Amino acid sequence: MTDYDKLSKIDFLPELPTLDLPGKARVIQSLLEESFFHPSGLFYSILLIDGPRHVRPVRRADMEGANDWNVDGYWDSLDGGATSEAARDEGMTFENSITSAGNYLQTQAARFAATADPAAYAQAMRAFASLRMVYDHGREHGRAGWLGKPYGLVPKDHSTPDQHCDALLGLYRFREIAAAAERPAIDAMLRDIADFMTRRNYQIWNLNKPVDAFPWNIPNPYCNATYVLAQALAFRATGEDKYRQEALRLAGLSRWREESHLEICRREGVERVLKFEDVCLGGYVLKAAGAIAEILPDLYGATAEAQAATLDRMGQRWWNFCQLGMDADGYQHYWIDYDVRNGTWRPTGIRPIENPPFPGTTFGTYYSDVRWNDQIYRIMTGAFTVVAHCPDLREPALAWIRTLMAKTNGRRLRWMVDPDGRQLKPDIRWMECMLSSEAPFHYLTAYWRGRKAGWWE
Repeated sequence: MTDYDKLSKIDFLPELPTLDLPGKARVIQSLLEESFFHPSGLFYSILLIDGPRHVRPVRRADMEGANDWNVDGYWDSLDGGATSEAARDEGMTFENSITSAGNYLQTQAARFAATADPAAYAQAMRAFASLRMVYDHGREHGRAGWLGKPYGLVPKDHSTPDQHCDALLGLYRFREIAAAAERPAIDAMLRDIADFMTRRNYQIWNLNKPVDAFPWNIPNPYCNATYVLAQALAFRATGEDKYRQEALRLAGLSRWREESHLEICRREGVERVLKFEDVCLGGYVLKAAGAIAEILPDLYGATAEAQAATLDRMGQRWWNFCQLGMDADGYQHYWIDYDVRNGTWRPTGIRPIENPPFPGTTFGTYYSDVRWNDQIYRIMTGAFTVVAHCPDLREPALAWIRTLMAKTNGRRLRWMVDPDGRQLKPDIRWMECMLSSEAPFHYLTAYWRGRKAGWWE
């Protein structure tokens, strides 16, 4: 049985605290390009930290005694057990492959834009090829545009909007720097993803459920922003006005331009929330909103002045909302207890959850003060929308990014952090031993975008 207590104490990438921002970028880049590609070319996501400078895919033996909702059969009734069987062999090795490949594609596009380094372009092509593998599987099975989570190296019948958001942004940023020979393939993917979403009425959570299975899906801010992004990118790729019109129609079915989740709760009379999902997904709204503004500025107003005002207000609301759960050390709490009226939060402490979001799994049965690094680094790249569109927050946001980059060390690149050894029970201690599927990529994207803009000089 894998000794997760021992692995959780590894001083991972011990040189990072002594390095400047470029030095950290070099170390992280080296780790990613050496460790994150399966021999097939598919991109890994959540890898096991088993040495000071080493990560590897999870093996079947690593899952012995470990509690995980995929392994424990959450999907059995939805896909016949295909996901759970694959997860017993690999854990979450490919859970976020689409997310990680999309984020790595953004990273290398930003690196190439800043340096014109052929090595960056070569790495971008590897990430693009990984997304193509997932896309091609859907096309070959009559599902052109479907991006299913590739457990067991085979895309499954379920996915999420956030996986698509990162993939879409990766394709968008790659398209900006791609050679002419790659453009047709990128554009076909963007078109097909948008068309597939439309045919499914945007129910891309599970293909075995009806297209109207989740009535909350389209109005939900993070879902809606992702779907609008897909249509906007298809418009950019094809020039066909039907995609622009669909983006405008969709945006009218949600209020993410006018309200964050905090304002939504206030409007609905909710006074207190113990939750993680709303806050953690706010970063996607910011990331999608910034890209949409580059393509369809009229989504935010009829005139340049109106657009600027809308983007400023929207950015401020979501930026302030995303601060909920951040502690004084710059870590993000996974579970938070927030006061809707005052817009404040406090730690939940360890206590049972009355209606568990992940029934049957240890992690989803109790609140805790475990920290989660995916979210805070996700906000790092979401902050670029704030920098671009919120004049009063520009300098504070840039300072926040710089501070987080300076603090980045091996511990902050872990998926979860248990600050006192009491927040993760023994059968989920493994969660602290995994490399985040987002944090290292967002660091690099922020570094290269900032270097191109001259912010880190």
